[in-house]
Amino acid sequence: MGQHSIPATAFCTDQLPGTEQFAAWRERIGVIFNVAPAGPEALQGFDAQAQAFHLGELILARTRFDAQCFVRSQRQARSDLIDHYLVQLYQRGGYVGEVDGQQVQVRAGDVAILDLSRPLATTAPAAQCLSLVVPRDVMEMLLNHAAVDLHGMVLHSSSARLFGGYLASLDQQLAGMELSQAPRIARATCELLAACLLPSVDHLQRAQPQMQAVRLQQVRQYIDSQLGLPELSPAQICWALHISRSQLYRMFEASGGVRKYIQTRRLMRIHAALADPEQHCSIMSLGERYGFVSHAHLSRAFREHFGYNPSDVRGQPQLPVRSRSGQGVEPSSVDREGFDVWLRELRN
Repeated sequence: MGQHSIPATAFCTDQLPGTEQFAAWRERIGVIFNVAPAGPEALQGFDAQAQAFHLGELILARTRFDAQCFVRSQRQARSDLIDHYLVQLYQRGGYVGEVDGQQVQVRAGDVAILDLSRPLATTAPAAQCLSLVVPRDVMEMLLNHAAVDLHGMVLHSSSARLFGGYLASLDQQLAGMELSQAPRIARATCELLAACLLPSVDHLQRAQPQMQAVRLQQVRQYIDSQLGLPELSPAQICWALHISRSQLYRMFEASGGVRKYIQTRRLMRIHAALADPEQHCSIMSLGERYGFVSHAHLSRAFREHFGYNPSDVRGQPQLPVRSRSGQGVEPSSVDREGFDVWLRELRN
């Protein structure tokens, strides 16, 4: 990993023999849970992937795994000295089981909280989730030391959508962020979590930038899903997402306006198609697919944005994607430091 990148660590079972995959996953996740296969087939092959980012005060992890049972016993909770909260967004799947003797059910889209100092036993189907590790003292400060039992809490739908959307957006961007940004990211994440757990005017005001970032990410995702529609326009976006024109225009001021942003995303799609040797559409067909009315219109916009012509990409598919704005992110490598070390040393 680059010296100035946010530390990351990764794990994947797909390079291991099938009969060794579950054991490797059990060893990896054993720092938090004792796990057992949900069926005998897991002992023949088990798909699991994890990537984590260390933000200083917090750790954010993305995991995908096959069906299994999770247990954290009272004995383990007392002996392993991991005294954190786990705030989880289940993007796919969920779990059912007992949390400190209480029945709990978590579905896809829910944000749930577990207190790792207390016992639990759950069963999950194949799932994908984002997990935020929050040290106990950090959580207590967020709640202003209020006596709130968070173990097994499932956030209400509006709060889950807000915080879950933020976590998903953050997860997509962390790999390209600098280490110097980590304290600000951690603080912003804490403020938004506090606003969702204990809404107050002060928390909500401080969380406004994060809420706006979530909304912007939702609009960007909608635009990307509709790039092939000729009728995509500010009015269509406002109608579909229930936002005002003034809100929409403010969101994209830094991008040169929403229409400019849409055109840029369409140009990126065209560039990717031209560089793909499996794509055989003519340049003009691609232009028409993404709303360009003539070859001249497409060529001019393409050249203004990338600095070269569409035909140059088809002739040199390895041509790097460059914008005249100079924007771009260099992929970061992975720091292999152990995830268990991170957990044990978090805030110590």
